[in-house]
Amino acid sequence: MPYVERITRAGKTIEIERYFTSRYKKQGIKRGDKVKPTTEQQEKINTRQAERKLRILINANYGYGDYHLVLDYIRKKGEPDRTREQMRKDIDIFLRECRKEYKKAGLEFKYIHVMEIGKKGARHHHLVINQIDTKILQQCWYKAYEGHNRVKVFPLDDSGNHAELAAYLIKYTDTHRKAEDGALQGKRWNCSRNLVRPEPEIRIISSREWFKAEARPIKGYYVDKDSVSKGVHSPEYYGYGYFRYTLVKMEKEGG
Repeated sequence: MPYVERITRAGKTIEIERYFTSRYKKQGIKRGDKVKPTTEQQEKINTRQAERKLRILINANYGYGDYHLVLDYIRKKGEPDRTREQMRKDIDIFLRECRKEYKKAGLEFKYIHVMEIGKKGARHHHLVINQIDTKILQQCWYKAYEGHNRVKVFPLDDSGNHAELAAYLIKYTDTHRKAEDGALQGKRWNCSRNLVRPEPEIRIISSREWFKAEARPIKGYYVDKDSVSKGVHSPEYYGYGYFRYTLVKMEKEGG
């Protein structure tokens, strides 16, 4: 059978993707001309794949009340901006202090980290972390950044689907990779080793199932309409078609 269905369960979401794989190729299956993706196409493919990985990582490890945390720097006229090396040193100290404080509170510290330099030069650290008293986060940043404690905390909603946050963070990594001085980090993001990394379930499907592909909800879940995507001849799938969408768990009435 030429087509497979990849199902990835991450927190309250189930990501479903159907595509062709040459591993199961058989005669009679047609595809578009196999054309090597252009540089621009490959960049878009890389971005989509990075978004998917980060989205699944966030959905699997964080939920309602956890934080999207932004650590700011104070810019003063006449003073040089923080270099990337200084930013890395700052975040290393912050993470070290957080590990200590979470341990004291009887919590396991889980984080995802992305560095950002804005269009006008403003420096930021973006993190996704599990919930703790915000005063503790201020104290940790105070120790890392020479007596400053300005932090911005954005609690995650209860949807369980944090696709927009993942896309937002990946956008910055794309911007920096295209810049003259290159990426701020060796990877698009850094994260703690204790994060859950969902393994997808893969099953072979028939050509008939593929052609009848439709985004259907299952009991207790709804289809995220913004996630539905279908293509006929995609360079991302070696000239073959694909179909993907996300199911999100519905909240029970009364909580």
